[in-house]
Amino acid sequence: MTEQATQKHSAADAPDYFDSLEDRKKKEIEWADFRRSIDADNKEEFNKYYANSKFYSVNRVVYDFMVNWLRSNTKDKDVFEVACGNNGTIRHCVDLIRSGVAGDISPVSVEQAIEMAKTRPPMDTKVEFKVLDCEHTGLPDNSFDVMIESGALHHMDLDAAYSEAARLLRPDGQYFCLEAIRHNPFIHLYRKMTPHMRTAWEVEHILGRSQVLKGLKYFHDIEVHNHILVSLLAVPFRNTRIFKPLLSALEAVDRVVTKIPGVKWLSWQCTFILKNPRKDVLPSKKEAA
Repeated sequence: MTEQATQKHSAADAPDYFDSLEDRKKKEIEWADFRRSIDADNKEEFNKYYANSKFYSVNRVVYDFMVNWLRSNTKDKDVFEVACGNNGTIRHCVDLIRSGVAGDISPVSVEQAIEMAKTRPPMDTKVEFKVLDCEHTGLPDNSFDVMIESGALHHMDLDAAYSEAARLLRPDGQYFCLEAIRHNPFIHLYRKMTPHMRTAWEVEHILGRSQVLKGLKYFHDIEVHNHILVSLLAVPFRNTRIFKPLLSALEAVDRVVTKIPGVKWLSWQCTFILKNPRKDVLPSKKEAA
């Protein structure tokens, strides 16, 4: 990576960056920057804004699926991570990839990601971190073999996000997506009852089945996997001795339940892989201008 690639990218690199964005995107940046500023040692504040972190105690099946997919599909590939935040999912395959770009709309998140990458070779040399709008990146057409995102699409305009991914990917490219799903009434009620933990745009744009399958407007193929329904019952036991065996038992049930039509879309999360972008539906450069 060049010296320029390792530099911190901030709003100062493009003075009109923030002012040029839509209001909803400015609010997303402000919220992301606020979340990044919360001190984990301030237990009261941290617990208030990260109260939903307890649910991720049952997230290992999704984590394992994601890591296994990345490590099986990114060897010697050029990879772009959408909305990398301050950590970066790309870290799970960085030793395999040919090159990587990780972008986020929040300058604070990108600066923190760069600092974190310095402690995680070869992240510090293989991945270029950029402050950019992932709906309109400005990156060249057909730049990447694989794109990845984790919990980003429900912060974005879906048509713009899918269209940009189809433009950036090469003709046989793949887009790995991990998203929460909106159809479970109890989970969605919890989201609405905790507005302080999310933006108004976010809660109203959690993806459903139709939004996931909308990807087929911009890609020829899709592979969908639903995850975690009854496993959520293990959350209250996360700090007890029975947690691990209980979670394993409930995961076995979920392997069946999350494949049942009419039930699987009540799951908490969904991974889907969009394949073979449809270049024919993308606006021409003249139309885009």
